[in-house]
Amino acid sequence: MPPPLDRVTIPGSRLPDRQITVYRSPGAPAVAAPLLLLHDGQNLFSDGRAHNPDQPWRIAEVVDELVAQERIPPLVVAGIDHARDGRIDEFTPTMADRVGAGGAPLYGRFVMDELVPWLAREYGVRTEPGGVTMGGSSLGGLVTLAIARQFPGRIGRLLLMSPSVWWDSRVILRRLDRVALSPRPRVWLDAGRREGARVITDARALRDVLIWQTSALRYYEDPDGRHSEADWARRLPLALSWLYAST
Repeated sequence: MPPPLDRVTIPGSRLPDRQITVYRSPGAPAVAAPLLLLHDGQNLFSDGRAHNPDQPWRIAEVVDELVAQERIPPLVVAGIDHARDGRIDEFTPTMADRVGAGGAPLYGRFVMDELVPWLAREYGVRTEPGGVTMGGSSLGGLVTLAIARQFPGRIGRLLLMSPSVWWDSRVILRRLDRVALSPRPRVWLDAGRREGARVITDARALRDVLIWQTSALRYYEDPDGRHSEADWARRLPLALSWLYAST
């Protein structure tokens, strides 16, 4: 039987209305539950909406398994649907050579100034840094970093899976060199060796920048990892277990 999900549409003052899927794991308190925010919400749940229908992350089932094994605390998970044709525009911090790109600051304000307070009111989630984890894959990893820089001290844990460091000639590395993450979050960073040499080179460069800007950093290269939902889903239990190991 599939886990019960709440699917709601949040009106944004800066962006078009956005569909959010919320899952409260068994045992998550009604007040002060840790919050896991994930981008690309269509790909997260076993609800038939994934870009690759056979490759959802199964986030609710994974969280339930890890909670039962006492590897993570009971959580509230919020999956934020991407903007379909506007995904690249919203998930990139600069325009580069694409008209309409560079919308990450607006998207970040929607997530942190509108969605998180709404989740606090409706689901009783924690909003202090230690209670908020954010993550994503590919461009979702890039926008996670961009939002963490935009809102210093608001996000305590970052999940970065195969982040698109390449965007705009590695602009995220230059920005992190100029203004570091502060205070230091706990960060999981990974990449798959079958994603290509450029992805690994970029991931290692990001690792070398972040190691001085984090309270703890775990960098993992998946020997068989490709740039796919199936590979990110496969690494998810390891990543979440490590991110919450300090709780």
